[in-house]
Amino acid sequence: MRTVGFSTTPNLVLRLPMWRSRLMLFILFFVFMLLLIRAFWIQGPGNAFYEAKGVRGTQRELELPASRGKILDRNGQVIATSLEAKSVIAYNDTVPDDLAADKVQKLARLLQISESDLRKKLKEDRKQIFLKRQVDPEVAQKIRQLEIPGIGLNNEYRRFYPEGEAMAHVVGFTNVEDRGQEGMELSREKDLAGHAGARRVVVDRLGRVVEEVTILQLPQNGKDLQLSIDSKIQFLAYNAVKSAVEQHRASAGGAVVLDTQTGEILALANYPSYNPNDRKRLTGEQLRNRVLTDTFEPGSTIKPLTVAIALEKGAISPNTNMVIGAKYLVGPKPITDTHPYGNLTVSQIIQKSSNIGTAKIAMNNLTAEEMWNF
Repeated sequence: MRTVGFSTTPNLVLRLPMWRSRLMLFILFFVFMLLLIRAFWIQGPGNAFYEAKGVRGTQRELELPASRGKILDRNGQVIATSLEAKSVIAYNDTVPDDLAADKVQKLARLLQISESDLRKKLKEDRKQIFLKRQVDPEVAQKIRQLEIPGIGLNNEYRRFYPEGEAMAHVVGFTNVEDRGQEGMELSREKDLAGHAGARRVVVDRLGRVVEEVTILQLPQNGKDLQLSIDSKIQFLAYNAVKSAVEQHRASAGGAVVLDTQTGEILALANYPSYNPNDRKRLTGEQLRNRVLTDTFEPGSTIKPLTVAIALEKGAISPNTNMVIGAKYLVGPKPITDTHPYGNLTVSQIIQKSSNIGTAKIAMNNLTAEEMWNF
């Protein structure tokens, strides 16, 4: 018997039409060309789309904070300055949805907020959100050690006032955005405020900066401001006002110390006051700058000025004798003294604080313009 190989068995030989094999070859070639074109598109004209996707996931644009200008007293002593701090930022698109409960608890405790509030912030539909501003560097370091993906730290500044409540109504304070809210911080905001810069960086999955790409804009620090205030005199004035208010059980008190030669303000004190470094329990009574907002009649303090104008004009002398009398009419209004006087010299008018004598000096010797322009 003749043996026949399996591969040469006529019944098992499969014969396909030529057009089918060519069609299969064409299809394979066409698919290969599509893949080749797609690869070219990704590497060439269409690369920007995928590059943007990659940049969005790994690059961040961070603010370069600018330092606010210092405030100095007349002797160059710092009474307001800026200290380094951190802001805690959540990049919600990279924070895991299944973040471990213990890490949420630790982070909430460090931020001094409730866990429920923290979870709400992490679920907000925003690219990034501030969890807390002006965090102490020590606390920020503990947050960094938690290594929570999507939680980043950025540099910023917070204001510090070395003189505390004694200088509070002079310097005022800034808000969390480092903008002036009271005192010199507010009135000289344009000079003190800096202008923040920006930089582009590459971050890892934990939000840590691993590479700096470029500086987009350099920060510009604010200008320093020197006042006429003397911090030593300010301290003495504040403590004197505080002691007087407490001794006499008054509701409040204030004092201003002037340089009589130049008119410069050396001290401006109010009590009650507040600590501008800790304003958690700040009240309106503490915030009120009474020496500027409260108005009082000058009373007898105007008498020496009135007499001084007349003396400087030469209309009277210290020994000029004047008839005082029981009362003096200015229009329908009578002016009187606490005690009736007969005749007084100008010096005695000041000594006894005579209302009638001062009024007669002003009405008989001075014009309204002379008193206004003095």
